[in-house]
Amino acid sequence: MKSSEIRNAFVEYFKKKGHTHVGSSSLIPENDPTLLFANAGMNQFKNTFLGLEKRDYSRAVTVQKCVRAGGKHNDLENVGFTARHHTFFEMLGNFSFGDYFKKDAIHFAWEFLTKELNIPKEKLYVTVHISDDEAAEIWHTQEGIPKDRIFRFDADNFWKMGDTGPCGPCTEIFYDHGPKAGTISDPFKGIAAGEDRFVEIWNLVFMQYFENPPGTLTPLPKPSVDTGSGLERVVAAMQGKFNNYDTDLFMPMIERACKIGKIEYITDKEVLAKDKHAAEITSALRVLADHCRSTSFLIADGALPSNEGRGYVLRRIMRRAIRYGRKLSADQSFLPAMAEALIESMGSVYPELSARRDHILNTIRDEEDRFISTLDNGTNILMDEIAKAKAKGAKELTGEVVFRMYDTYGFPADLTRVIANEQGIEVNEAAFEKEMEANRAKSKASWKGKALGADEQHLIKFAKDYVATGKTVKFTGYGDFAGGGRITALSNGQEVVTSLKEGDHGVIITDETSFYGEGGGQVGDIGYIMDKNGSRAKVVNTTKTDDIVLHHVEVEHGEFKVGQEVDTIVNPFERRNTMSNHSATHLLHSALRKVLGAHVTQAGSLVDSQKTRFDFTHNKPLSSEEIRQIEDLVNEQIAMGNEVKVEVMSPKEAQAKGAMALFGEKYGDKVRVLTMGDFSCELCGGTHVKNTSQIRLFKIVSEAGVSAGVRRVEAITGDGAVRYAMNAVSHLDEALSAAGFQKSPHYLKHLEATGETATLANRVEALKEQIKQMEKEMKKLQGGQVNVDDLAAKALTFKTKAGASAKLVLADLALDDRQVLAEVTDHLKNKIQNGVVVVVGQGEGSNPIIVSVSKEISGETKAGDLLKEVAGIMGGKGGGRPDFAQGAAPNRASLPQAFDKVKSLLGI
Repeated sequence: MKSSEIRNAFVEYFKKKGHTHVGSSSLIPENDPTLLFANAGMNQFKNTFLGLEKRDYSRAVTVQKCVRAGGKHNDLENVGFTARHHTFFEMLGNFSFGDYFKKDAIHFAWEFLTKELNIPKEKLYVTVHISDDEAAEIWHTQEGIPKDRIFRFDADNFWKMGDTGPCGPCTEIFYDHGPKAGTISDPFKGIAAGEDRFVEIWNLVFMQYFENPPGTLTPLPKPSVDTGSGLERVVAAMQGKFNNYDTDLFMPMIERACKIGKIEYITDKEVLAKDKHAAEITSALRVLADHCRSTSFLIADGALPSNEGRGYVLRRIMRRAIRYGRKLSADQSFLPAMAEALIESMGSVYPELSARRDHILNTIRDEEDRFISTLDNGTNILMDEIAKAKAKGAKELTGEVVFRMYDTYGFPADLTRVIANEQGIEVNEAAFEKEMEANRAKSKASWKGKALGADEQHLIKFAKDYVATGKTVKFTGYGDFAGGGRITALSNGQEVVTSLKEGDHGVIITDETSFYGEGGGQVGDIGYIMDKNGSRAKVVNTTKTDDIVLHHVEVEHGEFKVGQEVDTIVNPFERRNTMSNHSATHLLHSALRKVLGAHVTQAGSLVDSQKTRFDFTHNKPLSSEEIRQIEDLVNEQIAMGNEVKVEVMSPKEAQAKGAMALFGEKYGDKVRVLTMGDFSCELCGGTHVKNTSQIRLFKIVSEAGVSAGVRRVEAITGDGAVRYAMNAVSHLDEALSAAGFQKSPHYLKHLEATGETATLANRVEALKEQIKQMEKEMKKLQGGQVNVDDLAAKALTFKTKAGASAKLVLADLALDDRQVLAEVTDHLKNKIQNGVVVVVGQGEGSNPIIVSVSKEISGETKAGDLLKEVAGIMGGKGGGRPDFAQGAAPNRASLPQAFDKVKSLLGI
């Protein structure tokens, strides 16, 4: 049975049992700072289990993408070396939110395994918690499982969400892979010992208690069910494979790698036990297959390799895979091709893989190129450090060495550990963490920002307490810049108060407001809150916490009290410009995808009255032509005057409509969909223009890289863009005048009439070429000032190891141009024919050094070695080939000693 058939059978079975099929959430958790990545099927239902969120269904079935590669759930080190550890896996799950409980959960699981998948009952064993007589009895009486196949365990069969929260006993189903899979035949002992023969394939958690510290369990009024079944383990059982990696979930990638590297994937345990080289190849292939999956899915869900947070975990996974690929072949690249194989085999199940194919592959290639450039050199240095440690009799690498490998060569600590362990050396991880902490402290000390202060903490609590009362804030500002409301809460920024008076700074909450609270990349509104008696508060910012709009105010006149009726008046100029920029951002996003490709996704944004700043996933700078195409597309949509249509619908309806959702954004049961013609369709809660023509003009003013794989565009619209264009024309007129053309209108008409190609740009290029030629002439003149014949005549003679005569030229020249110095060096070497030339120039603060050795003697006398000696004495450094090397040094006063050293080394 294929993995795709098993995945589909699971979903269809539970749909027949009244479950709603809920798609997998992103691997990047939505608004859950406690999670690095989605690591279980229940993650997306956490708030439902906690009673904080209600759904319109009480039964659900999912196939959840999961990653465990950091924090408490970290399987990274075991991946590739065990049969069942993975960084990425799929979790089959069925859930009951206060609906069915133990009887149905147990029956569903048993029926699916034994009837839908036809797994023989004699292959299955069950475990329950020592206190859960109810579950044990259900298994025995309802499903007919003999009591000698039901085992009791304690801690392994009790699940907790955390120190506090829902918890309860769980029951697990184990599959017996048979005698060849392990050495323990007794199932109870085998399960207790974690024997590979007996593998857990399903865990049913019964959330029947709420735990309050210290360990007090209170029965829940509506117990729930959370189950999880690892697809990889079920597939291995169904396909008769002891090792998950030998199933059709992994073999497409492994087969692709074998074809690239012309290697064989061996699965026979006896052969692998005897053949160390074959075992290393098999483990490397399994590491690559697993890491290819987690890498591709994480990138597809919006993660990018970096040096912090989720990006660092992704980088660790990728670099571990690249290093294992390097062990298979010194000149072949595996990861990108294996990712292609994954996309081919799983793109139909997870469309985001196919949709972001180019982005995934480009990101992998970029990271591979970046790391390989340091991998070989870093590995050599690490091997030197390991050799030094062994020579000293040490059994571990110091934290300082591990940190240096991380900081200088980009080696994650676990990669250093893998290489060190292969050489029989451990890593002092505690010392490494101390080095990392010291580095973080240093960075923190130099950072100009600040931690969350008491005022910020108070406002968060202020909003949460407000929510707890059941009150809400209605936003009325989509259609109007002004509205009315009643003050429902006040704070002076440090504590809740009943009034704010003239001169006070604080926060006002109203039951209704026309002010937009900062969110979705759009800044908060500014303006005024007033009452009929003349009290006036200037709103300097508007933020939003837990959907509660907070007006940050300075009271300019009068007094404001709880219960007071007020007018909320937004600054119309600021809002209109912000709306223009926000709507243009949507058009920009769509234009970027049309010009650059569907891999482009939003990675961040900031929209205010001055500009729009948009970060997006892309692996290289935009060309001038691409920028022009993007601007043309956006301005074309502005000129078409399309209505900006707003609709409110369910997320599922929005998805069917083709609306783009953003990673990291939390969407409720109803979403706001913004459509601009047939060009742009996005989910957005921000404020926008009514018609694209109100944007007037769009102009990109900058484009740059933010981090690996992320670019940033800044653009302006409306009055700002018009002023920019006017200034550009003015500057163009000045440039035209300087270049000998008439002013812009006449210049453009002239070009149109004559078809002349000598445009301003051509003229500038011609002037640049003239300057370039003049610089060449100057360099020739500089080189011509050096008397090469005189220097060659002063050459010293020395004997090579073979007894042949060779010459040494030592030249101290008052030149700092490296190209001129290199040409002089070549002329000198041609003059002496066989020997060594050392040339030292003269610059400001740093003096260029060039060493050239004729090929006849470069085998015994290397240019790089001589350069290091000269540069070292003069306080500098450098490097190069055996026949040519260059560097620089600041200490010119040591030049005589440096030349003496060269003579000494050559026996002169």
